[in-house]
Amino acid sequence: MNAGELAVLEDIARHPLSTIRDITERTGLAQSLVSRITRSMADAGALTIEADSSDRRKVRVELTTRTRADIVDRAGNSIRTAIYDSTPKLSAEERGALEHHLAEAAELLQRGTGDSGH
Repeated sequence: MNAGELAVLEDIARHPLSTIRDITERTGLAQSLVSRITRSMADAGALTIEADSSDRRKVRVELTTRTRADIVDRAGNSIRTAIYDSTPKLSAEERGALEHHLAEAAELLQRGTGDSGH
């Protein structure tokens, strides 16, 4: 999954039944790219796309029940598990350093946005 796909998926998870335009505005991605990503994900069974009941020119996008369950399941995994699964060629020491630096980066990002993480 690339960064654009991840941004669209995260946006849809946070804002169910959004329009393509809503997703485009929040992610900053081109509308054509958001449309292509949502169609591809719908074809793969990860999303549902429905016509808007008040304006048939628009569509509403939502995660399938299975996709939402998969996201919740993965969110329960620790960062250590994700690092281990994603970096099989790193030593334990290198993984520890990566985990440490990622934790520092997360702290800086939280401070920079004023988000306390809650």
